[in-house]
Amino acid sequence: MSKRLLFLASGPPSDRHGGGALRMFHLLRFLGSRFPVDLLFPAQDGAEDVSALFKDVSVDVIPVPLQGSSVFDRFCRFDPYPKDRAVAAVVRDRVATGAYAAIHVDTLAMMPYAPPDTALPVVLDLRAHDSTSEVRRLRDGQEAKGRPTHLIRRLKRSLFDRWCWPMTHCVTVASEEERVRCERAHPGQRVLVVPNGVDCQRIRPKSDQTMSTPILLFMGHMGVEHNIDAAVCLATEVFPAIRRDFPKAELRVVGRNADARVSRLAGQGIVVTGAVPDRRVHLREATIYVAPYLSGLGSHGHLLEAMAAGLPIITTSQGIEGMKVQAGRDVLVADQPADIIDSIQTLLASQSDRERFAQAARHMAEIWYDWNRCLWPLESLYHPLLGPTRTVSEATAVAC
Repeated sequence: MSKRLLFLASGPPSDRHGGGALRMFHLLRFLGSRFPVDLLFPAQDGAEDVSALFKDVSVDVIPVPLQGSSVFDRFCRFDPYPKDRAVAAVVRDRVATGAYAAIHVDTLAMMPYAPPDTALPVVLDLRAHDSTSEVRRLRDGQEAKGRPTHLIRRLKRSLFDRWCWPMTHCVTVASEEERVRCERAHPGQRVLVVPNGVDCQRIRPKSDQTMSTPILLFMGHMGVEHNIDAAVCLATEVFPAIRRDFPKAELRVVGRNADARVSRLAGQGIVVTGAVPDRRVHLREATIYVAPYLSGLGSHGHLLEAMAAGLPIITTSQGIEGMKVQAGRDVLVADQPADIIDSIQTLLASQSDRERFAQAARHMAEIWYDWNRCLWPLESLYHPLLGPTRTVSEATAVAC
């Protein structure tokens, strides 16, 4: 019997949500088409059944109901990543069977579950390596609006990641810049770039760039700080000027778990949708995608969806960090609200400019960021560990 891959996920993968859940979904489908995989994750009440997502690939889904941490873990451990007893027991028992050739760990939050004495190679998917210290964030005011407990938790994580970093067989990150930062912070650690991508078959480009009502679109998880900051900036510092020149203009803020600061923005041409069943509806209706990121950035997932949808894109230098796009050719980059306003007005006034940037964005999504291309580094990483692939694509592999 061939050895299996144990995939430890921090939560259920999803083909509907963005960020880490979507990345996990595509990683699992890629790996499951080549190797036998056991997906193990902490299950929560009311969570959807994810088995249907992997019916046609070799992925066995193992949700584990949470039992909670011990009193010692809650109050006496410095480790900032909580460890559920039930999940830890299931992982320990499964590793002891000898059925696995490697362990894939989804983010540092799941590292406590990898048995410390295991001889199995461990691959840690970091998604992004954030080199900005929490002390520096506080000094720069990035956490000034956050809760004290949130800051303390982040400080603990920063110190743990700096001084208690677990050396693994390999760490995967989403960009070349993150690889350099990770290698500089952790000398000797092998780091592999596995970029985030987009499904260019599922998300098709707009048929044309004609405009009746101007619709500006911004998407993301609206409960995280960098998206909250971007939404507030867009609604309060940018959109009023656009509304004066284009009275029928609409701003759509699309994303689940909207913070109160985002929900309060609704009105005067601003729509805050909350969670939506299909983001493609809003991508088709939008005129321009605007993402004024001011601080930390997530997975680029929603920006990539806008590129695949053939939308002209305006973002900041922070918004394209680690991406292969070129400012002024593929996207418009503006770092100040006044410059964002000018860029929006330029695109709204010119259909030819909208078409040019829309075509450039779609082209970059197709040649660099389609998931079918981005995940090929995993083949060379796992083939030596898991043996012959179960399914070998006849297509030529092109890595991001």
